[in-house]
Amino acid sequence: MTPIACLLCDVDEADSFFDRTRVWEDDLWRLSVVLRGAVPGFSHLESKRHIPFITDLDGDEAATLGPVLARCTSALRRGTGADKVYVYVFGDRVPHLHLNLVPHRDGDALVGGRGLLAAGTPDADLSVRQAAAASIVVALGGS
Repeated sequence: MTPIACLLCDVDEADSFFDRTRVWEDDLWRLSVVLRGAVPGFSHLESKRHIPFITDLDGDEAATLGPVLARCTSALRRGTGADKVYVYVFGDRVPHLHLNLVPHRDGDALVGGRGLLAAGTPDADLSVRQAAAASIVVALGGS
């Protein structure tokens, strides 16, 4: 059952709240372009079905995410003349699966890469990063 408090489950309310326009949808996904902010073409790709986080992705959405993401990012790159399109998945503020698609060209307002980290943040210890990689292998069914 869909939680009543989910903003993205009420798509008309979400469109109004984020000042966005829907530009594409199919039975499972919708793509909306935000009409404010410093990055032209900044978009939300979201599941129509309430899926709280990407770790909860399953079923038809899981099977179609790759092709849908490729189609949408390609359209954003072509439509905005961007060099690339960044894909961000956070989910902290709105627990409904949505991917932030962000067209980027050199010299625009977007700070990519390490710009997502707090200034001065040191690298995690190598042993911690290696342990995380090993744990992920196990979680994927490897040894």
